[in-house]
Amino acid sequence: MAGDEPRDNVEDEAFLEAVRKTAYFLWEQDGRPDGRHDEYYLRALDQHRRERRFDEWLKDGPEG
Repeated sequence: MAGDEPRDNVEDEAFLEAVRKTAYFLWEQDGRPDGRHDEYYLRALDQHRRERRFDEWLKDGPEG
């Protein structure tokens, strides 16, 4: 979905590294389940994209 993408549509290496670290953390917190790496990566990616959108919203101002 176009509305789900970050405004600048850029996911640089630092962003992707943060996603990987979050995915690993979530995976460890859940007891390191086998065969679910994609699930954890996608959860982390969604989390970071939402945080980025929220940060942009704050920067632009809640009013508009």
